[in-house]
Amino acid sequence: MRAILCAALVALAAPAPSPADDRRAAPPTDFQRVCIRGTCFDAELAVTEDERALGLMHRTALPQDRGMLFVFPREALHRFWMKNTKIELDIIYIGADRRIVGIVPRARPCLAEPCETYGPASPAGYALEIAGGLAASHGFAAGDLVEFGGTTAPSRRPASDTR
Repeated sequence: MRAILCAALVALAAPAPSPADDRRAAPPTDFQRVCIRGTCFDAELAVTEDERALGLMHRTALPQDRGMLFVFPREALHRFWMKNTKIELDIIYIGADRRIVGIVPRARPCLAEPCETYGPASPAGYALEIAGGLAASHGFAAGDLVEFGGTTAPSRRPASDTR
């Protein structure tokens, strides 16, 4: 009985996992197919403020057919940084018309603060992060049409929704 009580107390005293730990332990389940010039990526969705803040932090690899699609509540000059990001990424900014408005090639992990920030020259409602170097190798460019898993764009939740 004493052993069971001790085990229960140890389990209760253990710190709760952080959102980053949860993301590394559990595979994502919410994906959006994103295609540019016939090349498609299965992109995890980052729709809430918390999801967008975490992004691809702490990942040690990103398969070439995967990415993360950031869905913003409104178009703006959204800026990214690479704090706690361990891999190079291409950041593809997408306007409301589903056309690429800018590309940041090979954004490097931030090794010391202050971290550099990256943003588009024109307002964007979406950003797609893919493995660094893929945008150039596929010839992606400003003005290219982006297809979201068919005909509809991912829905936007209100900015106050942080679930």
